Amino acid sequence: MNENKSGWDARTYDEISRIVQYQWGLQVLKWREWNGKEIVMDAGCGSGLLTKRLAEKVPRGKVYAVDNDINMIRQAKRNLAELRNVEIVLTDIAKVKLGLEVDVIFSNAVLHWIHDQAQIFQHFWKMLKCNSSEKTELLIQCGGHGNLRRTLAVLQKKITELKEFREYFSNMSTPWYFAKPDDTSKLLKRTGFTNTNVSLHKDYINLISRKIHSRFIKIIIMKPFLEQIPEEKIKNKYLESFLHEVENNSFSSNESQTTWSLDYVRLNIIAEKP
Repeated sequence: MNENKSGWDARTYDEISRIVQYQWGLQVLKWREWNGKEIVMDAGCGSGLLTKRLAEKVPRGKVYAVDNDINMIRQAKRNLAELRNVEIVLTDIAKVKLGLEVDVIFSNAVLHWIHDQAQIFQHFWKMLKCNSSEKTELLIQCGGHGNLRRTLAVLQKKITELKEFREYFSNMSTPWYFAKPDDTSKLLKRTGFTNTNVSLHKDYINLISRKIHSRFIKIIIMKPFLEQIPEEKIKNKYLESFLHEVENNSFSSNESQTTWSLDYVRLNIIAEKP
Protein backbone atom coordinates (compact mmCIF):
# COMPACT_ATOMS: atom_id res chain seq x y z
CA MET A 1 0.00 0.00 0.00
CA ASN A 2 1.01 3.62 -0.05
CA GLU A 3 3.14 5.51 2.41
CA ASN A 4 0.82 6.95 5.01
CA LYS A 5 0.80 8.99 8.18
CA SER A 6 -0.93 6.75 10.68
CA GLY A 7 -0.98 3.33 9.10
CA TRP A 8 -3.95 1.31 7.96
CA ASP A 9 -6.55 -0.29 10.18
CA ALA A 10 -5.48 -3.64 8.79
CA ARG A 11 -7.86 -5.84 10.77
CA THR A 12 -10.90 -3.90 9.59
CA TYR A 13 -9.52 -3.66 6.05
CA ASP A 14 -9.04 -7.43 6.03
CA GLU A 15 -12.73 -7.84 6.81
CA ILE A 16 -14.36 -5.21 4.61
CA SER A 17 -12.08 -5.57 1.58
CA ARG A 18 -13.56 -9.04 1.06
CA ILE A 19 -16.70 -7.29 -0.22
CA VAL A 20 -15.02 -5.36 -3.04
CA GLN A 21 -11.23 -5.40 -3.52
CA TYR A 22 -10.87 -9.13 -2.93
CA GLN A 23 -13.53 -9.93 -5.51
CA TRP A 24 -11.82 -7.69 -8.06
CA GLY A 25 -8.51 -9.41 -7.46
CA LEU A 26 -9.98 -12.86 -8.03
CA GLN A 27 -10.97 -11.73 -11.52
CA VAL A 28 -7.46 -10.42 -12.23
CA LEU A 29 -6.02 -13.83 -11.36
CA LYS A 30 -8.04 -15.29 -14.23
CA TRP A 31 -6.20 -13.14 -16.77
CA ARG A 32 -3.29 -15.60 -16.89
CA GLU A 33 -2.93 -19.30 -17.58
CA TRP A 34 -0.74 -20.33 -14.66
CA ASN A 35 1.79 -23.15 -14.99
CA GLY A 36 2.18 -23.50 -11.21
CA LYS A 37 5.89 -22.70 -10.94
CA GLU A 38 5.96 -18.94 -11.43
CA ILE A 39 7.84 -16.56 -9.18
CA VAL A 40 5.37 -13.76 -8.39
CA MET A 41 5.47 -10.44 -6.60
CA ASP A 42 2.22 -9.30 -5.02
CA ALA A 43 2.88 -5.55 -5.13
CA GLY A 44 0.94 -3.98 -2.28
CA CYS A 45 -0.27 -7.21 -0.73
CA GLY A 46 -2.28 -5.54 2.03
CA SER A 47 -3.63 -8.11 4.47
CA GLY A 48 -2.65 -11.00 2.23
CA LEU A 49 -6.07 -12.26 1.14
CA LEU A 50 -5.13 -12.34 -2.53
CA THR A 51 -1.59 -13.47 -1.77
CA LYS A 52 -3.11 -16.68 -0.46
CA ARG A 53 -4.95 -17.21 -3.76
CA LEU A 54 -1.74 -16.46 -5.67
CA ALA A 55 0.14 -19.04 -3.60
CA GLU A 56 -2.45 -21.64 -4.58
CA LYS A 57 -1.85 -20.81 -8.24
CA VAL A 58 1.90 -21.47 -7.95
CA PRO A 59 2.36 -24.53 -5.68
CA ARG A 60 5.80 -25.18 -7.21
CA GLY A 61 6.70 -21.51 -7.35
CA LYS A 62 6.87 -18.67 -4.86
CA VAL A 63 5.05 -15.45 -3.99
CA TYR A 64 6.76 -12.39 -2.54
CA ALA A 65 4.13 -10.40 -0.65
CA VAL A 66 5.33 -6.80 -0.51
CA ASP A 67 3.80 -3.89 1.38
CA ASN A 68 5.18 -0.88 3.23
CA ASP A 69 2.50 -0.66 5.91
CA ILE A 70 3.51 -2.44 9.10
CA ASN A 71 -0.10 -3.05 10.17
CA MET A 72 -0.89 -4.73 6.85
CA ILE A 73 2.26 -6.83 7.09
CA ARG A 74 1.32 -8.03 10.57
CA GLN A 75 -2.15 -8.99 9.36
CA ALA A 76 -0.67 -10.70 6.29
CA LYS A 77 1.61 -12.76 8.53
CA ARG A 78 -1.44 -13.97 10.44
CA ASN A 79 -3.32 -14.81 7.26
CA LEU A 80 -0.40 -16.51 5.52
CA ALA A 81 1.33 -18.21 8.44
CA GLU A 82 0.80 -21.76 7.14
CA LEU A 83 1.97 -21.16 3.58
CA ARG A 84 5.49 -22.32 2.74
CA ASN A 85 5.75 -20.73 -0.70
CA VAL A 86 5.17 -17.14 0.48
CA GLU A 87 7.75 -14.65 1.70
CA ILE A 88 6.48 -11.42 3.26
CA VAL A 89 8.53 -8.29 2.70
CA LEU A 90 8.06 -4.94 4.46
CA THR A 91 9.17 -2.29 1.98
CA ASP A 92 8.01 0.22 -0.64
CA ILE A 93 6.94 -1.48 -3.89
CA ALA A 94 8.61 1.36 -5.83
CA LYS A 95 11.99 0.52 -4.28
CA VAL A 96 11.78 -3.19 -3.44
CA LYS A 97 14.76 -5.41 -4.22
CA LEU A 98 14.14 -9.14 -3.95
CA GLY A 99 17.55 -10.36 -5.08
CA LEU A 100 16.02 -12.19 -8.05
CA GLU A 101 13.81 -11.52 -11.07
CA VAL A 102 10.17 -12.56 -11.15
CA ASP A 103 7.80 -13.97 -13.76
CA VAL A 104 4.72 -12.00 -12.79
CA ILE A 105 4.01 -8.77 -10.96
CA PHE A 106 0.46 -8.79 -9.63
CA SER A 107 -1.11 -5.72 -8.06
CA ASN A 108 -4.68 -5.01 -7.02
CA ALA A 109 -6.14 -1.65 -5.90
CA VAL A 110 -2.73 -0.11 -5.22
CA LEU A 111 -1.11 1.76 -8.11
CA HIS A 112 -3.46 4.75 -7.96
CA TRP A 113 -1.71 5.65 -4.68
CA ILE A 114 1.53 6.21 -6.62
CA HIS A 115 1.84 9.49 -8.52
CA ASP A 116 5.11 8.74 -10.29
CA GLN A 117 3.77 6.11 -12.65
CA ALA A 118 6.78 6.28 -14.99
CA GLN A 119 9.11 5.35 -12.13
CA ILE A 120 7.01 2.44 -10.90
CA PHE A 121 6.73 0.89 -14.36
CA GLN A 122 10.47 1.28 -14.92
CA HIS A 123 11.10 -0.42 -11.60
CA PHE A 124 8.70 -3.24 -12.40
CA TRP A 125 10.42 -3.67 -15.78
CA LYS A 126 13.77 -4.24 -14.05
CA MET A 127 12.22 -6.79 -11.70
CA LEU A 128 10.75 -8.98 -14.43
CA LYS A 129 12.74 -11.72 -16.12
CA CYS A 130 13.86 -11.09 -19.68
CA ASN A 131 14.23 -13.61 -22.52
CA SER A 132 12.30 -16.14 -20.49
CA SER A 133 10.75 -19.25 -22.01
CA GLU A 134 7.62 -18.45 -20.01
CA LYS A 135 5.47 -15.35 -20.35
CA THR A 136 6.61 -12.58 -18.00
CA GLU A 137 4.03 -9.92 -17.39
CA LEU A 138 2.22 -7.33 -15.34
CA LEU A 139 -1.27 -8.17 -14.07
CA ILE A 140 -2.53 -4.95 -12.50
CA GLN A 141 -5.83 -3.38 -11.61
CA CYS A 142 -6.20 -0.03 -9.89
CA GLY A 143 -8.38 3.07 -9.86
CA GLY A 144 -8.72 4.65 -13.30
CA HIS A 145 -9.78 7.99 -14.76
CA GLY A 146 -13.19 8.96 -13.37
CA ASN A 147 -12.92 6.68 -10.35
CA LEU A 148 -15.36 7.61 -7.56
CA ARG A 149 -16.20 10.85 -9.39
CA ARG A 150 -19.58 11.47 -7.82
CA THR A 151 -18.49 10.19 -4.40
CA LEU A 152 -15.46 12.47 -4.34
CA ALA A 153 -17.50 15.41 -5.65
CA VAL A 154 -19.59 15.26 -2.48
CA LEU A 155 -16.59 14.65 -0.26
CA GLN A 156 -14.24 17.27 -1.71
CA LYS A 157 -16.53 19.98 -3.05
CA LYS A 158 -19.25 19.94 -0.42
CA ILE A 159 -18.08 18.48 2.88
CA THR A 160 -14.38 19.39 2.82
CA GLU A 161 -15.25 22.96 1.82
CA LEU A 162 -17.61 23.51 4.75
CA LYS A 163 -16.34 26.26 7.04
CA GLU A 164 -15.99 23.94 10.02
CA PHE A 165 -13.67 21.58 8.11
CA ARG A 166 -11.92 23.80 5.56
CA GLU A 167 -8.92 24.65 7.74
CA TYR A 168 -7.82 21.03 7.95
CA PHE A 169 -7.45 20.65 4.19
CA SER A 170 -5.75 23.90 3.14
CA ASN A 171 -2.43 22.16 2.45
CA MET A 172 -3.69 18.75 1.41
CA SER A 173 -2.47 17.39 -1.91
CA THR A 174 -4.43 14.97 -4.09
CA PRO A 175 -3.93 11.50 -2.56
CA TRP A 176 -4.47 9.51 -5.76
CA TYR A 177 -3.62 9.47 -9.44
CA PHE A 178 -6.39 7.96 -11.55
CA ALA A 179 -4.74 7.46 -14.94
CA LYS A 180 -6.27 7.46 -18.40
CA PRO A 181 -5.72 4.28 -20.45
CA ASP A 182 -3.88 6.12 -23.26
CA ASP A 183 -1.43 7.69 -20.82
CA THR A 184 -0.71 4.35 -19.20
CA SER A 185 -0.31 2.61 -22.56
CA LYS A 186 2.22 5.22 -23.66
CA LEU A 187 4.20 4.82 -20.44
CA LEU A 188 4.27 1.04 -20.77
CA LYS A 189 5.40 1.10 -24.40
CA ARG A 190 8.01 3.77 -23.65
CA THR A 191 9.35 1.53 -20.88
CA GLY A 192 9.63 -1.41 -23.29
CA PHE A 193 6.55 -3.48 -22.56
CA THR A 194 4.79 -5.22 -25.45
CA ASN A 195 1.37 -6.82 -25.99
CA THR A 196 -0.10 -4.14 -23.75
CA ASN A 197 -3.79 -4.22 -22.98
CA VAL A 198 -5.06 -1.26 -20.97
CA SER A 199 -8.74 -0.46 -20.47
CA LEU A 200 -11.26 1.11 -18.13
CA HIS A 201 -14.10 -0.79 -16.51
CA LYS A 202 -16.98 0.84 -14.63
CA ASP A 203 -17.99 -1.12 -11.57
CA TYR A 204 -20.79 0.27 -9.41
CA ILE A 205 -20.74 -1.27 -5.96
CA ASN A 206 -24.01 -1.33 -4.03
CA LEU A 207 -23.34 -1.48 -0.31
CA ILE A 208 -26.47 -2.67 1.42
CA SER A 209 -26.76 -0.23 4.31
CA ARG A 210 -25.65 3.05 5.79
CA LYS A 211 -23.65 1.16 8.44
CA ILE A 212 -21.65 -0.88 5.94
CA HIS A 213 -21.14 2.11 3.66
CA SER A 214 -19.91 4.17 6.61
CA ARG A 215 -17.44 1.52 7.70
CA PHE A 216 -16.16 0.92 4.18
CA ILE A 217 -15.67 4.53 3.19
CA LYS A 218 -14.08 5.46 6.53
CA ILE A 219 -11.38 2.81 6.26
CA ILE A 220 -10.66 2.93 2.53
CA ILE A 221 -11.79 6.11 0.78
CA MET A 222 -11.73 8.67 3.56
CA LYS A 223 -8.44 7.57 5.09
CA PRO A 224 -6.25 10.35 3.59
CA PHE A 225 -8.88 12.96 4.48
CA LEU A 226 -9.40 11.82 8.05
CA GLU A 227 -5.63 11.88 8.58
CA GLN A 228 -5.77 15.65 8.17
CA ILE A 229 -8.03 15.99 11.21
CA PRO A 230 -6.32 15.45 14.60
CA GLU A 231 -9.44 15.41 16.80
CA GLU A 232 -11.47 12.20 16.85
CA LYS A 233 -14.66 14.13 17.54
CA ILE A 234 -14.18 16.24 14.39
CA LYS A 235 -13.33 13.14 12.34
CA ASN A 236 -16.62 11.56 13.34
CA LYS A 237 -18.49 14.76 12.54
CA TYR A 238 -16.81 14.90 9.12
CA LEU A 239 -17.88 11.35 8.34
CA GLU A 240 -21.42 11.95 9.55
CA SER A 241 -21.68 15.12 7.46
CA PHE A 242 -20.75 13.14 4.37
CA LEU A 243 -23.24 10.37 5.10
CA HIS A 244 -25.97 12.91 5.74
CA GLU A 245 -25.27 14.59 2.39
CA VAL A 246 -25.42 11.26 0.56
CA GLU A 247 -28.55 10.15 2.38
CA ASN A 248 -30.51 13.34 1.81
CA ASN A 249 -29.32 14.23 -1.67
CA SER A 250 -29.09 10.94 -3.50
CA PHE A 251 -27.32 11.71 -6.78
CA SER A 252 -28.02 8.44 -8.54
CA SER A 253 -30.05 8.56 -11.75
CA ASN A 254 -29.36 4.90 -12.50
CA GLU A 255 -32.04 2.50 -11.27
CA SER A 256 -29.43 -0.20 -10.69
CA GLN A 257 -27.73 1.97 -8.09
CA THR A 258 -28.80 2.70 -4.54
CA THR A 259 -28.18 5.55 -2.13
CA TRP A 260 -25.14 3.71 -0.86
CA SER A 261 -23.56 2.92 -4.23
CA LEU A 262 -19.92 3.66 -5.00
CA ASP A 263 -19.07 4.63 -8.57
CA TYR A 264 -15.79 2.81 -9.13
CA VAL A 265 -13.83 2.89 -12.38
CA ARG A 266 -11.07 0.29 -12.63
CA LEU A 267 -7.96 0.57 -14.80
CA ASN A 268 -7.00 -2.88 -16.12
CA ILE A 269 -3.35 -3.33 -17.14
CA ILE A 270 -1.77 -6.34 -18.84
CA ALA A 271 1.69 -5.99 -20.36
CA GLU A 272 4.51 -8.38 -21.26
CA LYS A 273 8.26 -8.06 -21.05
CA PRO A 274 9.83 -9.64 -24.15
